[in-house]
Amino acid sequence: MSSALPENTANFRIDEIAAITGGTLTGAGSGVVTGVVTDTRTATLGKLFVALVGDRYDGHDFVHAALRGGARALLVERDIGDAPVPVVRVGSTLRALGALAREHRTRWGGHLVAVVGSAGKTTTRGAIAAALDAVAPGAAHFAAGNLNNAIGVPLVLFGLGAHHRYAVAEIGTNAPGEVAELARIAQPNTGVLTLVGLEHTAGLGSLDAIEDEEGSLFAELPREGIAIGNVDDERVRRQLARARAERRLGYGFSEGATYRVLERSEGTVGSTTVVVARPSSAPLRVVSPLLGRPGAAALAAAIAVAENAAGRPLESGELEAAFARVRAVEPGRLTPIELANGALVLDDTYNSNPASLASSVAVASELARARGGRLFLVLGEMRELGERSPTLHREAGEALTGFGATAAVALGGDARWLLEPLAHAGVETRLLPDVAAAGSWLAKVLAARDVALVKASRGVRAERVIDVVRARLGRGA
Repeated sequence: MSSALPENTANFRIDEIAAITGGTLTGAGSGVVTGVVTDTRTATLGKLFVALVGDRYDGHDFVHAALRGGARALLVERDIGDAPVPVVRVGSTLRALGALAREHRTRWGGHLVAVVGSAGKTTTRGAIAAALDAVAPGAAHFAAGNLNNAIGVPLVLFGLGAHHRYAVAEIGTNAPGEVAELARIAQPNTGVLTLVGLEHTAGLGSLDAIEDEEGSLFAELPREGIAIGNVDDERVRRQLARARAERRLGYGFSEGATYRVLERSEGTVGSTTVVVARPSSAPLRVVSPLLGRPGAAALAAAIAVAENAAGRPLESGELEAAFARVRAVEPGRLTPIELANGALVLDDTYNSNPASLASSVAVASELARARGGRLFLVLGEMRELGERSPTLHREAGEALTGFGATAAVALGGDARWLLEPLAHAGVETRLLPDVAAAGSWLAKVLAARDVALVKASRGVRAERVIDVVRARLGRGA
């Protein structure tokens, strides 16, 4: 379930590349590249190949593959010998990639929205993409997938074209300073903060430190920008009050929200009716594909972004039409899968942390009650929590005890600590050795109207549980 790298046609003169990155140019600088790539598995013809260096890879090993594919120029950080194309050498190809992306974004000059938060970023980004497409059909740029780091964000920015009026980018973090650094590259006009909760504590540390890190997006906004935050979260409210931008808007279910969810009713799977109060016009009633309270909150955020970026109120019909055009719900992000026997599986296997786990279980519990079925949980470990991982898993398990689960399964590792408080609350629990065993168990117990949530950090690859279940039970119509 790795994210596909988006292609782009960003243009740079080769001498400009050296000037922007502070690099040393070898070869002619008069040529032009059309596109920037970091992976030779994508098309390299006529493009700049950037040889990135990571813990487990070195792009310099693929220079010859890039040249065979027709790369027009190379960006490197060590000697590669003679090359038949211009070469720009820099101290860090990763920093150079960011510098080029910033320059491309500056030249573009449109309205960019950045989304940060401990949970709900991808759902909110997808809703915003649909809302921006509603106000400017075909002119809102976004990229699907988990492209929210120092490599992914620049690749999203390189996709900006002259026909785009708006763009939305997701910014992630697992170390202090990353949000601010990526914001300086993306230069957002609008910043959205979804939630502050425990995440990546191995790198980010305490909840206070996570709040400061996520809130740093607001410090990077221009004064004429727009800061938008989920005011149901006390920490988000605090960061919103400190925002540099003079326009500050809240969304959520709270009375103080500028864009407030007034009503929410679940219809068929993937069809939720939400009513959002707004300052621009009468409350907006929208049928959305986004599930539960998190989906309704994301919708409110999207309406706030689009109306304030475009300077006009949205209409329900244009937003619903945009949801039909834009894929706002991505695989592995609370994606509903109906099975042939009438059961429902929620695929939330792309990521997990304490805040997102509790939120997803709440959605699954609500769906199970509405359908008159049982609730089953298949849970993998939440990774990158550092030495506090056992404690945080146990506390997360305690937060799940009131959702009425019939049974819960842990997929080994620190996920086992989730089970102890659930067992004490009377939930049937099992610690299974692998995803195949979990899939077999789930296929045996699921019946019509039941709901199963499968959730884990990406490295667990818990989507294989769902593969087993679908192979055994078949997918619904």
